[in-house]
Amino acid sequence: MVLKDTQKTNYERDGFLIYGSILSALELENLQQSIDALASGEHCNSDKIGIRLEAAVKKGELQEVQQRDKVWQILDPHLHEDLIFKHANNPKILDIVSELIGTEDIKLFHTQALMKPAFHGSVVSWHQDSAYWTSISPPALVSCWTALDDATEENGCVQMLSGSYKKGIWDHDRRDFLHAQGVDTSKATPVILEAGGCSFHHSLTVHGSSENRTPHRRRGLVTSYMRSDSQWLGDKKNKPDFPLVRGQEYANCV
Repeated sequence: MVLKDTQKTNYERDGFLIYGSILSALELENLQQSIDALASGEHCNSDKIGIRLEAAVKKGELQEVQQRDKVWQILDPHLHEDLIFKHANNPKILDIVSELIGTEDIKLFHTQALMKPAFHGSVVSWHQDSAYWTSISPPALVSCWTALDDATEENGCVQMLSGSYKKGIWDHDRRDFLHAQGVDTSKATPVILEAGGCSFHHSLTVHGSSENRTPHRRRGLVTSYMRSDSQWLGDKKNKPDFPLVRGQEYANCV
């Protein structure tokens, strides 16, 4: 058992756990460099990755900003960078995920890098991950959010709504992205982390983050996991090949 009883109790109560340090200094540096190379176009696989740009870029702004700092999100970077896939398989992370998810049989669902650049990093609206991930049942995935820079309230750290996961899928308003309705932001908990630290959250936990107007970047690397006996509810022809990261697979499951 890796987690203390109080940590597991807090996760069951809140739907998230602020864990702390998970990376060595070398692991942190290597991941920072890999993410920056992918975002800047300098990585050998940069042309293969899916990225979303900051909203200001779409409005024709930030033309003087370097490419790296125009990127808002990198989608599934583990598919194109071995160091990130290795991070997703970090035994220290998987030990914790297995305790939170309730099984040793785990598949990797998804990875993403959230860049939150200095001076113009934009808001991530209040949402639940499972409001997006509707093809997976049950909606009980666990994500590890690893800080690649210090994450503070000033530079837009993630904020979690305690206990919100117990209410199922909330109503969401769809604009460019989903927006959870009825959020009392006064009850949100800021997830303040030092670079190399991490937090864990349930896929039904309502969370979001504010803009970054500081001179300090706030990169985060998210690895999301599901039980390997989860069901795929989408079109079977379009089911991705989810990698098994621990334990065993099950027939007719994800």
